[in-house]
Amino acid sequence: MSALSSETPVAGAAPLSRLWGMLRPYRWRIVGLSALISATAALSAASPQFVRIALDVVIPSGEVRTFALFGAVFAAFYIVQVVLQYAGMYLSFAFTQSVVSDIRMQAWSRLLRLPVAHFAEERSGSLTSRVVNDVNALEGMIQAGATRLAGQLFSILVVSVILASMNWRLALVNLVVMPLVAGVTRYYQGPLRRSAREIRKRVGEMNAVSTEAIGNIQVVKSFVAEISEEERFARENTAYVDQNLDRRKDVGAMEGLVTLLANWGIGAILLLGGWMVVQGTLTVGELTAFVLYQRQLQRPVISVMFFNNQLQAGMAALDRVSELLDAAPEEQGDLTEVPRGDLVFDHVTFRYPGAEIPALDGLDLRLHDGRTAALVGSSGSGKTTVTRLMTRFHDPERGRVTLGGVDLRELELRALRRVIAVVPQEPALFSGSVAENIGYADPSAARGRIEEAARLANAEEFIHSLPQGYDTPLGERGVKLSGGQKQRIAIARAILKDARILVLDEATSALDSESEAIIQDALGGLFARTSGLTSLVIAHRLSTIEAADVIHVLERGRRVESGTHAELLALGGRYATLHELQRSADPEPGMGLTAAR
Repeated sequence: MSALSSETPVAGAAPLSRLWGMLRPYRWRIVGLSALISATAALSAASPQFVRIALDVVIPSGEVRTFALFGAVFAAFYIVQVVLQYAGMYLSFAFTQSVVSDIRMQAWSRLLRLPVAHFAEERSGSLTSRVVNDVNALEGMIQAGATRLAGQLFSILVVSVILASMNWRLALVNLVVMPLVAGVTRYYQGPLRRSAREIRKRVGEMNAVSTEAIGNIQVVKSFVAEISEEERFARENTAYVDQNLDRRKDVGAMEGLVTLLANWGIGAILLLGGWMVVQGTLTVGELTAFVLYQRQLQRPVISVMFFNNQLQAGMAALDRVSELLDAAPEEQGDLTEVPRGDLVFDHVTFRYPGAEIPALDGLDLRLHDGRTAALVGSSGSGKTTVTRLMTRFHDPERGRVTLGGVDLRELELRALRRVIAVVPQEPALFSGSVAENIGYADPSAARGRIEEAARLANAEEFIHSLPQGYDTPLGERGVKLSGGQKQRIAIARAILKDARILVLDEATSALDSESEAIIQDALGGLFARTSGLTSLVIAHRLSTIEAADVIHVLERGRRVESGTHAELLALGGRYATLHELQRSADPEPGMGLTAAR
């Protein structure tokens, strides 16, 4: 568990409160680092005294012993300072990496637990940018703000006291310069924050465009759309560059004004201090030390002012990361024991976000435990939506879905989804090896179980023909495999999962007859693997579901017919019409579930 998991403020917290919530688990490390860096700053504050002593004491004395002692102290002083600076630099960097790593992991964990609907609202590339790019943008702000800033503030305090004690009249110059510097910084705070947030958004859009194009590279190439995709990316890239240029104008103006005011302060001190030297109220060594101290004061002051640039960029990134961290995860119950029994849709109504017409409209449906049911219907009738509610990717607006009499919303999501295996029309494969893709269902599975699942899925022969067998890398999304081979890998994965409920969502609709026959044989292995398996088959080709125990016909989100293949044909209703249309369009008979059972 990340150190941040219990410390993040709730939604609506102010940005600085959110930042403190992220840093709070590390407060003692911050204290230690701040003390170390403050000690280094204190040593730096003493360095101009060497100049004063050399000019006013050592050189006028003309004594070899005084020169030797001064040289030894000078050398030792800077050795200690370098050691402390190195320690502060390394430890502050290690601290920052720990914090950013934990924030990144927390953001990734929350992303994986968002409802499926959230991924439809924001493109995957933009979401990924929040986890990677936006979290990385926090690094500079955290390192500067949580560590170096403390040393700089301490240095400002120490040097200000020294300046006042050396010559309070000259120190009054800072009462004019520093408020002006602070005013300039405050003036640019809002514009910098807004432009930084827009830049973060543009980075997300560039990621989204590139991710979509690469993820659908075969479609891009088949439609000769490379130039179109170049233009899409160019628009986002140009907008990003323009926004960065606008921001740089503000940053440059702010930094220029701050530097100008600081140099005017030095000029005022040289004029006033020079006049005091002429009047005999100030020595040359004292004036030189005062100017060096003034430079020492201005460096951390300017650094703190310029930190506003990092702060606004970091806050803009923090806003985007906070939106992700504050997003509500999937709701779930606390029952970890999933009961056996019928899966029932009880007057279920569901509408996708933004849709006017419900995908399911008062649906009543019963899938009997240990039996095979099939869903048929025209496109948009609600077949796939049924599977999404079974796995709780979505929840009903009205009505409920129960398993063994228990509402699915009362079950723990991991427990529910462990008992359901889905073989979709377009199987999702990863860029790992064949074995890793099959073993995704159970990462702890031994190699023997993986190979047995492949054999039952009728995939063993083609796997052995691959260059490295089970260790062959598949490429992203399994681009090295044919459609039928991908399906057999997906079926092997479902077999390995050893689930109680199987969903075949048009798993063979995109295949030719020969490939379909192979897949049906593979499904036979899945049915043979599990006794008492409850299965739901969504079919485009009605010939594939003729042997189902019951066939449900859906239209416009409602069940309009139910029965066996023979009963529905005899009824002469919607199923009989669909069957006749397919038979006249494609007289070649399908393999059917008889081959799979």
